[in-house]
Amino acid sequence: MPELYCEVCGKPIVGSGHRVIMDGAELLVCDDCFMKLTRSGRAVPVTAKPREVKLKPRRQAKEEVLEVVDNYPDIIRGARESKGWTQAALAQRLKVSEALIKKIESGKYKPTVELARKIEALLNVKLLQPIESEGEGEEPPEDALTFGDVAVVRRDRSS
Repeated sequence: MPELYCEVCGKPIVGSGHRVIMDGAELLVCDDCFMKLTRSGRAVPVTAKPREVKLKPRRQAKEEVLEVVDNYPDIIRGARESKGWTQAALAQRLKVSEALIKKIESGKYKPTVELARKIEALLNVKLLQPIESEGEGEEPPEDALTFGDVAVVRRDRSS
């Protein structure tokens, strides 16, 4: 085993030595320097580093992509009126503006999935439906045109 020297005073280290952090650098020091540095507070002893736990990526279930149903204005208006609430009361309970509720009920604004979930919970209605993905990852039919079939590629004649 090679002989180790103190990185502070230069004396040969007897035994295993001590690791300390001094001014941001990790140093190997002898017993004497270790005692002096730790007592004065100029260095901090290096303790066993905590093991880094590597988290395995969770398998995510196929994420269901949702969209708001087409007749959402009628569903929301009907449920709100059946509860006897005004647009202002619904807006207050959802913590959104009354103008937004008016736009949603008139069909001028489609609520986000997050807002639709809040409305579903508050009014006990169904506004979200899964989007049927059409052929995700499938190859196009053989007779379908591709961009390469249509595009005219110009070649540089200088080469």
